[in-house]
Amino acid sequence: MIEGMLCDLDGVVYRAHEPCDGAVEGLARARAAGVRVLFMTNNASRSPEDVAAQLTDLGVPADPQDVLTASEVAAEELASTRPDLLASGAVLAVGGPGVAAALQAAGFHVLVPPDLADADRRAGVPPIGAVVQGYGPRVGVADLAEAAYAITAGALWVATNDDPTLPTERGQAPGNGSLVMAVAHATGASPVVVGKPHRPAYDVALRRLGLPPEATLMVGDRLDTDIAGARAAGLRSALVLTGVSTRAEADAAPHEQRPDRVADTILDLSDLWRAA
Repeated sequence: MIEGMLCDLDGVVYRAHEPCDGAVEGLARARAAGVRVLFMTNNASRSPEDVAAQLTDLGVPADPQDVLTASEVAAEELASTRPDLLASGAVLAVGGPGVAAALQAAGFHVLVPPDLADADRRAGVPPIGAVVQGYGPRVGVADLAEAAYAITAGALWVATNDDPTLPTERGQAPGNGSLVMAVAHATGASPVVVGKPHRPAYDVALRRLGLPPEATLMVGDRLDTDIAGARAAGLRSALVLTGVSTRAEADAAPHEQRPDRVADTILDLSDLWRAA
């Protein structure tokens, strides 16, 4: 029995500024049947408030608590593994504004790269205990350098996600994973990665929904992130064909990336809600 849905966004609910086919009606039907929906995104640059506003504008009513970003996952993971940083020390946020906002909401003393840009400003900041790196469209070499300095000095390194590319209206742009690799090459270090397909994203999402894996369906458009992560976390999964992966790729996928269901759109999953 499906009681909850973890729903990817880009390629599932919307593409750029337009809703995907069947998404608005499909989500409305799921909610009308009592299915709890949590929208998940690896895009760490935006806040839940921004994402919820976009969804609402597209015809999918959403509040910030209906959205889980990879930045929020990183903040929760850091709070559970390094609670000492909540009392002392600082966390360097590298990425878009969503990264710093999630860390601040979790109670961390947050620094951003400009805070460390000159010696006078560095003199007054507490020691950096961790670096959280997420995507930001304006992340530059100076930001990556500050991350490298802190990591080399011993800071824990958390990456919101390691997606190598980011889909844009003009094609595939370098994603957070590409920027993470630049820092890894400079430091010789490897980050703790928390976003899809890694387990922390699904653990945090299930806690947010208050549901067990067997009662929850992951709906996504990428076999190697959405579906692979769901299978590893014990969730049922559905691939919709409004985004990246194709039906042929799903049929040929290895077991660990094979969805339980392939559908053209979210609307075509409505029989699952009727069955519930």
